Amino acid sequence: MSINIKGNFPTTSKPIQVRNTEPRYEYASVPVTVHGHVNRDTDAKRIAKYLKDGWNWNLWVPIAIAEFPSDSGIEPKLLDGDHRRHMFQKSHPDRRYIPAMVYQVKDMEEYHDLFTKINLYNRKSATKEEVFVHDVLSMCKDALATKGELIKCGLSVHGSSDPGGIIGLIPSPCVKIGGFRKALKQGSDNTKAAAALIKKTWPQKALNGTGEEIKVELLEGLAILYNLYPILRSTQSQISQDFERWFISEKGLYPQAQVATDNKRAAGAVVNKAAPCVAKGILQSFRKVNLPRGSSIGNKARSLPLSKINNIIDG
Repeated sequence: MSINIKGNFPTTSKPIQVRNTEPRYEYASVPVTVHGHVNRDTDAKRIAKYLKDGWNWNLWVPIAIAEFPSDSGIEPKLLDGDHRRHMFQKSHPDRRYIPAMVYQVKDMEEYHDLFTKINLYNRKSATKEEVFVHDVLSMCKDALATKGELIKCGLSVHGSSDPGGIIGLIPSPCVKIGGFRKALKQGSDNTKAAAALIKKTWPQKALNGTGEEIKVELLEGLAILYNLYPILRSTQSQISQDFERWFISEKGLYPQAQVATDNKRAAGAVVNKAAPCVAKGILQSFRKVNLPRGSSIGNKARSLPLSKINNIIDG
């Protein structure tokens, strides 16, 4: 991290609000001006974002400092937490020292080795699924609404094996939260219908709520089809009956991932249009099928024009 902030930190006449009580801990008298060696840039916008709601002691994690042998002539150096250091300075302009975890380091070679391990190899960011679980447990309104949609669709999000770590219908197949939310943009009922068809096609997925995943490109692709072509999920439609019968009997022979990949490629695998391409690939195949006692190829062509899905892919 850099000694100075890169960019302009917004100025205000009001002091930054400091909330909650400073926790009890033992901390060394580390000057608040301490900095690292060969620093990364420290972004002003990121600091402003973190301080948008003020300073919160309950979110504070002390910075990490490397302390060298007294006879080395090397001053203590920052290992981790330069954004936090600048946040502390901005929020507590009268404080000369900052809470820090101090590590004994023998030389600069070890310092740089520790820097790499702390900032890259030994750090794992929370997954979107883990964050979603905590959003639900913190009663976040949007997360609770998504939880309701998961239950409606008969799906779940797996964030942890601990009690309370699965959100949605239990047991049920799990889904990535980002892909599920993208599918929901096609309509709640369309996403529900897509999930139902996938579970009918690969029924073993419906019995396992601890790791079996519904492939989100396939889920969104089917939801797109149901949204663009309501006749595909109309209970009064012969085409709808044919589509479900054909999809289950043909696509169920292969793994979900292969079905998604093959149909995406069949439609050109357009960059940033994965789910629409999956939808088009499925639609192209279905339009060519002539099932016994089913709707004719001509009827399907008239009822399911490719122009609708092409407009999404080309748009």
